[in-house]
Amino acid sequence: MKKYEVVIILDPRVVEGNGDAFSDAFQASMKEMGGNVTRVKFFEQRTFAYPIKKRKTGIYWDYVVEAEGTFVAALKDKYRLNQSVLRLVVFEYEDGQDDDVFNPREEHDKLIKEDNFQDAFDFDERPYRGRD
Repeated sequence: MKKYEVVIILDPRVVEGNGDAFSDAFQASMKEMGGNVTRVKFFEQRTFAYPIKKRKTGIYWDYVVEAEGTFVAALKDKYRLNQSVLRLVVFEYEDGQDDDVFNPREEHDKLIKEDNFQDAFDFDERPYRGRD
C-alpha cells in the first residue's frame, strides 16, 4: 500500500461552514474504497492568486491516505463532477516530507515571536507623497 496526500479545495458558496460534513463523507468514502485516512488537516478559507471556476476563495482540506495504486483513478473519477469541489490534487506522500510546514524550525519561530518585531519600523520617518 502506498501513501497519498490528497488536497481538496471546496467552493465556500456550496458547502456549509468549513465543510466538516463534506470531510466526514469524504473520509467514509475513502474507507469504502479500501483506503485508510491517517491524517486530516483543515486549512482555513484562502484567497486564490488566480480564480478557479470564477471563484476567488476556497476552503482547503488536506488528507494523507494509505491505499492501493488504483485508488487515484477511482478517487478522481468519483469527485470530478462534484459541484462542491473546485480542485482535487493527489500527490505521493513520504513520511516527514512536510515536517517544516507543520513543525517549523526554531529559527523561524524565534523570528516571528520576537518581542517588538513590528515596533522596529518608525512611521514618523517614512516619507509620504504630497507632504512637505
